[in-house]
Amino acid sequence: MNLPSKTFQQNGRWIEKPNTTKVDVCACKNKYIKTRKNQEQCIKCIYKSSRH
Repeated sequence: MNLPSKTFQQNGRWIEKPNTTKVDVCACKNKYIKTRKNQEQCIKCIYKSSRH
């Protein structure tokens, strides 16, 4: 499916999507978006390692 690169209007004009979201892959093969400073694992792995 082809989606247009222009995603929304502001002041009656189409504008390009201002920010792109970087999706990383964790060692457990889960994809995640960084939501914490210096995050290097997915949330599932962060909580799994903090329980030990």
